[in-house]
Amino acid sequence: MKNILLDKTIKKVTVIILAGVITSVSCNRDLLNKTPLDAISEDAVFNDATFLQNYVYNVYNGIKPPWSPGSGGYETLTDIAVSQPETHDRAGGIRNYTDGIITPDNITSLTNVWNDEYGYIRKANIFFEKTETSTIPEDKLNPMKGEVHFLRAWMYFELIRTYGGVPLITQSFKLNDESFDVPRNSFADCVTFILQECDNAIGFLDGVPVNEGKISKNAALALKARVLLYAASPLNNPANDRAKWEAAETATKAVLDAGYTLHESTDDLFTKPLKNDETIFGKSYTPSTRIPDWGYNYDYWPSGFDARQRLMPTQTFVNMFQMANGQYTYQADGVTVNAASGYDPQKPNENRDPRYYTSVLYPGGGPVYIQDGSKTTHRLYEYWEDANPNPDNVAPYANPNKVDPENGQTLFDFGRDSKTYWVKGLTPFHWRVQTGYTFRKLMDFDGPRASYDFNYNQVTVFMRLTEFILNYAEIQIALGDEDKARQYINMVRSRPSTNMPPITSSGANLVRDYRNERAIELHLEDHRFFDIMRWKAAPGMVDIPIRGLTSVKMDWTGAQAGDLIGKLSYTYGVIEEAEKRVPWPGDHYYLFPIPNDEIRRSNNALQQNPGY
Repeated sequence: MKNILLDKTIKKVTVIILAGVITSVSCNRDLLNKTPLDAISEDAVFNDATFLQNYVYNVYNGIKPPWSPGSGGYETLTDIAVSQPETHDRAGGIRNYTDGIITPDNITSLTNVWNDEYGYIRKANIFFEKTETSTIPEDKLNPMKGEVHFLRAWMYFELIRTYGGVPLITQSFKLNDESFDVPRNSFADCVTFILQECDNAIGFLDGVPVNEGKISKNAALALKARVLLYAASPLNNPANDRAKWEAAETATKAVLDAGYTLHESTDDLFTKPLKNDETIFGKSYTPSTRIPDWGYNYDYWPSGFDARQRLMPTQTFVNMFQMANGQYTYQADGVTVNAASGYDPQKPNENRDPRYYTSVLYPGGGPVYIQDGSKTTHRLYEYWEDANPNPDNVAPYANPNKVDPENGQTLFDFGRDSKTYWVKGLTPFHWRVQTGYTFRKLMDFDGPRASYDFNYNQVTVFMRLTEFILNYAEIQIALGDEDKARQYINMVRSRPSTNMPPITSSGANLVRDYRNERAIELHLEDHRFFDIMRWKAAPGMVDIPIRGLTSVKMDWTGAQAGDLIGKLSYTYGVIEEAEKRVPWPGDHYYLFPIPNDEIRRSNNALQQNPGY
């Protein structure tokens, strides 16, 4: 473990950290005149509130963002999304996982979370060691202590939900320390430590004003509740100890009573400013601080607009969105239409749950306002082939409505159909969207696809009220109070912009409805994979074929001026070119293996997870 616990000296670490935050302290001219930034002393850092706060802000980077790893997150390991192998940074690791061959030797092809989190845990440990004798007044120092207690709790939680019990390291290691052979603590020991860290954070942050993007007392309450839910879940509570569910219930109720309300609409929950009526903890970005590369827009932008398209929704996910009458479109097999729903597979986008239209881009979806290079216009999301093939793209099969009614510009599209133009090499990425759908959530269609200069409108939400309402419903199911569980699920469904009929199910159907609701509401927020793992529910959920649109044809025959699209026809099925998922390899797969490099560095003091 030397590589994650050592730096040459604390002074060097401090200078490196502060080099990245010069601009944030540049207004303090007296301090800068006295202390050259290329020679900041250790004492200056830990005895000056401005420098120390910037040190703490660096530790914030230990919070694994929901898009990590690879700007696609773990959603691509689940039933709701599939990755684009040519463009996803972690494609090799994703394939290793879905092929059932992830090992201690190749786990870093999927994630470096072990190394990353312990690196930031060390920074937190240095903070606590060096502030023991700090001269910073308590009213300034204590809130920072609360932030770092929260951060250390968050990073350990990230480790235990990934690997199970891990070594609890609470001091920094130096080059002359005698031993780095640190064994794993139990999962229960880790939970106890994390909960204490949350309580410490709650104490230090009590009464501190809430500032956007900063850790607060309520964020610490929410993290504590989330940890207790994981501890009570089947993976970590095989005996189904009721006391663990009751502890989770108490902690979650404290979050529900903290004064947050559901934002009136889901449409703008992920755009600036943070919607602090619902958002408990989140952050916004500037052009210099956003997601790697160009951010969400470049990683999630529909490939039909000439981008790289990290991941795509599956048909399984699309089918999770009910009809507006509250009925599922398909039976549980995903193939047989539910006659009671009124769903027509040839009119699949009509009368759906309103969240469908803000979550998924489907063929003909939109129009959305697009800035793509030099072209700015309204356009539809195209994913179809011409029902009347004509390589010269002449009438009567061309779209007769080529003018944007709002600005008079010619509609920027690929002609009659996207596939013909893709085959001709004019749209090189479009038909790599294997399932025919892309995610709409998190996109900023008011900004360009990719620009280093544009101040994109997106925010990242780490914790919001909806999660904890749904958590509370799950806890009530476990405790046997189905009436209360339905009550809380229906709180989410009755949001004004959603206004879906209340669910009335019970037993196994209630569990299905709950998990379905959770997938719809929290997709792309780093929950789905870990939910499936902690439920021990992977077989039949993640090891299933990738389904989607195998063909979409557009017939322009008879189209009139003003028609945005002709007549679409759809064919559904298994996407043969998508990844092939093997049967669930076994219970050992509910946790990741510890990298073998780390075990070797510990002189085998670390014990590998069973099954690897």
